[in-house]
Amino acid sequence: MSGVRGKAPRWLRERPIAHRGLHDDLRPENSLAAFEAAATAGYPIELDVHLSADGHVVVFHDVTLDRLTGGPGAVADTPLAELLLRRLLSSDQTIPSLDQVLALVAGRVPVLVELKPPPRVGPLEHAVCEVLGRHPGDYAVQSFDPYSMLWMRRHAPHLPRGMLAADMRDEDLPLHHATALRNLLLAPRVRPDFIAYELWSLPYWAPRAWQRLGRPLVAWTVRDEGGLARARALADNVIFEYVRP
Repeated sequence: MSGVRGKAPRWLRERPIAHRGLHDDLRPENSLAAFEAAATAGYPIELDVHLSADGHVVVFHDVTLDRLTGGPGAVADTPLAELLLRRLLSSDQTIPSLDQVLALVAGRVPVLVELKPPPRVGPLEHAVCEVLGRHPGDYAVQSFDPYSMLWMRRHAPHLPRGMLAADMRDEDLPLHHATALRNLLLAPRVRPDFIAYELWSLPYWAPRAWQRLGRPLVAWTVRDEGGLARARALADNVIFEYVRP
């Protein structure tokens, strides 16, 4: 592992990041209303992206649509035009495209894009880079999939990239896969600029090792004052919801 500090911008170290926007009972997660609230408050935004059936980048966390829209189907099987009409919970908000979100934010705050890659790495990453290129602003990317971030290292080295990880013991993954993610075993290939690690899996040697090499350690997801206090002791920054750092 190189001892050279990564290229993580200062905001990744210093500015608490709103998880899926500043959402609450009135503003659903990953909605334009939640993103506007975060931008107005001056918080950088974390959001999740998938590809629609026709290859557009949409902002949505889950693989399937039922939890947040009440309707059936998977994001990857649904065209953009239909996704843009799907209402989020009981609000007047609908699933936005990444283009819509970035146009709304208009560079007011940085945006941290979490990629939820399909089985084949490349199409989503390429599409995200194209969208980001259309909207001036401060951006970083992250993923639980190290190969997604390896693609970013090779094809978009200008974008700060982060590896997402946690304990992973309770995930439905093969043991070797969970072990590799938990211990950041592919980090020497990815050369992440920051590490985003689950708060309640800290402290742990793997993210701490990269933190000592100058990579910011961002704890997720902080939801209360106790979590904030823990994160202040163990990490450089937080991804938060339901509490105001």
